[in-house]
Amino acid sequence: MTCMGRWHQGTLDSPTAKIMAVLDAVARLANAPVSLVAEHTGLPASTAYRICVELERLGHLQRVPGTRNWTVARPLVDLAASALARAATSAATSAILTSLARAIGEMTSFAVQLDDHVLYIASAEPPQELTLSFRAGRKAPLFCTSSGRLFLARLDDETLDEYLRNAELPAYTRYTNTDARKLRAELMNIRNRRYAITRQEYILHVVGAAVPVESGSGVLYGALSIAAPDVRMDGAGLKRAIPVLVAASNKLAKSLALVPSSPAATRGSAKRSTSASGRCSTRPTPS
Repeated sequence: MTCMGRWHQGTLDSPTAKIMAVLDAVARLANAPVSLVAEHTGLPASTAYRICVELERLGHLQRVPGTRNWTVARPLVDLAASALARAATSAATSAILTSLARAIGEMTSFAVQLDDHVLYIASAEPPQELTLSFRAGRKAPLFCTSSGRLFLARLDDETLDEYLRNAELPAYTRYTNTDARKLRAELMNIRNRRYAITRQEYILHVVGAAVPVESGSGVLYGALSIAAPDVRMDGAGLKRAIPVLVAASNKLAKSLALVPSSPAATRGSAKRSTSASGRCSTRPTPS
């Protein structure tokens, strides 16, 4: 990924300001040498290097194996996810998700990427007797959920190929795409059309669709998705829902950008039991 110019236009006049600038640069670049971090922060390379080493000591950054590049480490990812989860519990976010659930008539959710999983941090259910339901905080695989495939589609080609070579692709249902070549082709289509649709690939009889939630400058906050029983929504219905999802994602992005605690979200960066309300009982129902 190439991104010219500096993001931080203010004066980096304190140690804290410099540290935050380096963290932001590494998070945005995802995988970068010190020279590029220095370029995007306006700091001397020696200063950027010392900060990266100290952040590595603290566990927030790590070196990419076999390279001199830096990337975010798990504690920083957890911190960002927690901050975004806090932002996603705002009244405005809840109102947007609830409005979307009522408009489409199905469960809606907002998710972020956490390592090789999707982490669902907010949701809303439609006002009907039989609906899918889940708790915020549940995880699901990247490769067979609509939200997860959005995150994978944003990876650069080299990183994506490495993921597909090393990732386990178990068949959760008889419809799960476990062929790495076919999955890559689907991810390329998702990259171009900017939405993802899955049909019974993670949970039998559950279909879903997702769109990115991102700022005007292209920072990805997460994925906005719907999940529905296949008896109520077919492929055509999922496609008809995409424009409604996009409109809601634009509102959600503006709302998250106004929350002081929302992080500069990552670019792209387990099954548990749950139950549906009314008469429906099933496994987790991510989309």
